[in-house]
Amino acid sequence: MHDVREPAVAYGKTKLTEEEYLKFEKASHEKHEYYQGEMFAMSGANTRHNFIFKNVYGRLAFRLEGKPCQPFGSDMRLNIPENTLYTYPDITIYCGELKTSELDEDTVINPSVVIEILSPSTKEYDRGTKFKLYRAIPTLKEYILIDTDVINVEFFTRIENGVWEMKEYNSLQENITIKTADFELSLAEIYKGTKLAKE
Repeated sequence: MHDVREPAVAYGKTKLTEEEYLKFEKASHEKHEYYQGEMFAMSGANTRHNFIFKNVYGRLAFRLEGKPCQPFGSDMRLNIPENTLYTYPDITIYCGELKTSELDEDTVINPSVVIEILSPSTKEYDRGTKFKLYRAIPTLKEYILIDTDVINVEFFTRIENGVWEMKEYNSLQENITIKTADFELSLAEIYKGTKLAKE
């Protein structure tokens, strides 16, 4: 991701309010993150990323049909009022009624699960700074990072007193269980169609 200059120039200022960001975003053909007055362009996805998204989101959508927890793709904008972040996670799962931002009815604030598919340019951000920002979401129970370079899934679960527990999976024979949505998925299913599944 990189700093976006155009919006600030358009508004004649170096910092944008949340309202200005939302106005710009609704008119933009590209997606941007926003954090504390600054806006950042989101990088595109490679082929392996798209295969993994299709595999995971497709199975979630099929198996959770008609159930209380529903998945959404990266067009669903998420806001964290506690720290101002606006972003578009690769996949989110919302259980129960969607709660929207006070500033924008198309932005939601109460995910139960966030899944990010890692790319080389955002890998460290998703593991570090972004996860720290995500931890401020009161409703978030599980955070899942899926690598695209190697077979590897990092699965974080919120336990008591705000402590997060991490389990790592790196074999196609292993399964992950998203307890929040009562959903199980094998790594073979996650990586199906990628060269990694043949290694």
